Amino acid sequence: MALSDMLYWAIGIAVMQAVYCQENFIKVECDPENQVVYSQQAVLNCKVVSIKKDFQIIKMMWCKVEADKCVGKTMLTFENGKWSAEDARFSSGALEWNEKELSVSLLVQKTQVSDQGSYRFMISTDTGYEKGNTYLRVTAPYSVPVISSVPGINIEDSMPVTLTCNASGGYPPGQIHWFDQLDSNWTKSSALSTIPTQDGRFNLSSVFTTTASSSMALYKCVVVNDKMDKQRAEYQLAIGPGKQEGTKNVKAITAVFVVVGVLAFGILILYIHRRRSRGQCEKSVEDVEDEEDGKALNNS
Repeated sequence: MALSDMLYWAIGIAVMQAVYCQENFIKVECDPENQVVYSQQAVLNCKVVSIKKDFQIIKMMWCKVEADKCVGKTMLTFENGKWSAEDARFSSGALEWNEKELSVSLLVQKTQVSDQGSYRFMISTDTGYEKGNTYLRVTAPYSVPVISSVPGINIEDSMPVTLTCNASGGYPPGQIHWFDQLDSNWTKSSALSTIPTQDGRFNLSSVFTTTASSSMALYKCVVVNDKMDKQRAEYQLAIGPGKQEGTKNVKAITAVFVVVGVLAFGILILYIHRRRSRGQCEKSVEDVEDEEDGKALNNS
């Protein structure tokens, strides 16, 4: 923080605390924690409660705090009836008055991993000064994992095979677990690499070496992230000459079943329609024959 910014912050706090020596008639209540998905909008909420119905706001401030001090360009200040921000991504939600309560909110656009941390709301009124803290937690889901093997083709029984599972763009750092087709856990036999990216998220890469067996050719890797849905992929070893490697994605498999189901349903509807049409045609022929027989009988 620049010297001028530090001076401005210190003066602002001094002004807000100028009435602190008076009897305090307000209190601030903030949500303990707020969670947001990376790149989406975060909303941090606080509420000002006063025993005085009509109180006058002198100044309000939001900022991210570390070691009890505002850090970065996160300061959002309300003074003389308007808000001013150091970073355009930070803004205020609409102020909501309800008798002796004032609801305030901090909006953070395009949330980044670096936005995670403690935030403080401060308010100075003609009835006192008060502050409250809340925590912003940022999470990011990992991509659907991709599995590859070495060798990838012409694998023979009892041959050593190295499987690699990669997933990207997640936060916080996650884990990759390995399972065979019997759901036996092989994670302890794998090696995980956690690679940080420039935006604060992580890429994961796990390597697992096994012995090829035609009776145990299917393997799964599962990416686990804190408070996020699990991502998984399946891989069938290409055991035998000329067979190609291939990753199976659970969502893709589901889509195949949906398509097959829709086709089967369409065939069934067509079959029923044709049966009904055929029945109507046969009925019409019978009706015509009955009419001809009736005419012949009357003529006789």
